Amino acid sequence: MTTFSVIIPTFNRARFVTEAVTSVLDQECRESEVIVIDDGSTDDTSAALEPYMSRIRYLRQENGGVSAARNAGIRQAKGDWIAFLDSDDRWMSGYLSTQIEHIRRYPGAVAHITNAVTIFSDGSRSDLFGEIGFLKKFKRKSFLMKDRPYGLIVGNSHFFLQSTVIRRDVLLRAGLFKQHLTIAEDLDIMARVALHGSFSFCNRVLVEVLRRRESIDNLSLQRVKRGVYAYSAFGEVYANLLRSPELTLRERFITASALSRTWRAIGNTLIVKGERAEARRYFLKAFLIRPSLGSLMKYCATFLPRKASMLFVRKGRHILPG
Repeated sequence: MTTFSVIIPTFNRARFVTEAVTSVLDQECRESEVIVIDDGSTDDTSAALEPYMSRIRYLRQENGGVSAARNAGIRQAKGDWIAFLDSDDRWMSGYLSTQIEHIRRYPGAVAHITNAVTIFSDGSRSDLFGEIGFLKKFKRKSFLMKDRPYGLIVGNSHFFLQSTVIRRDVLLRAGLFKQHLTIAEDLDIMARVALHGSFSFCNRVLVEVLRRRESIDNLSLQRVKRGVYAYSAFGEVYANLLRSPELTLRERFITASALSRTWRAIGNTLIVKGERAEARRYFLKAFLIRPSLGSLMKYCATFLPRKASMLFVRKGRHILPG
């Protein structure tokens, strides 16, 4: 029997967490446990969850961030498979049953990913696989199997943890979340898991990722507000992955390209802030990790007056996943 441990970290989301929990409890699949990790909430999260306490495992800890909360849930998990859901998002009907179908169809895979839709505060929607150009890989199929998924994970923008299930033993073997990361932690864990076996993908939209107006910054807002730090988190992830001895030559190229783009993005941000000398250092790093005319031109542009250097930023601004 396939069993799932559903990990839901939450912090001060009493208004939303019950929607997430309900979307799990309403799944047709009953072979699952729901673990809600309250990461030191100061609102009435506990009271909001009180009606669900008989059907969930509620763990409370001092505030340590989303990665620490997920790790705590994984360590307490009893299921064969770990499923993730953020406390402000929802699973659609049939999500877990579809993942069971994945597991049965591809018994050797270590992770299974479905499509998802991002719903923004203005009501607009964005299909993830369509947004990142991934749908074309399915052709007329609904399922897709990738035996060596690392390059796909690192080279195709981003995939959501909320629509991913991972074998618990593989997750433990790959290493848990790096607790200091609050951005790019999902990319990091999925890339490391991708070195341990095959992934399956389903193009059905079965997860709703909601970008709401709230006091807690989601990933996109953090990128805007925290600028260089957000890009640096991705840079750290790519740099660490590049040190992995098991990467093939092609995988090294993909990772180096992503790292180079990230250093250029930091350089672009620094140019906007007027810090040309520091931007120059990042453009040089981008060129050295993967030589390109674009990085070289941006490096040279840092010696120009600010208005002139800004022209090169507008022509080559890079947006990281999220």
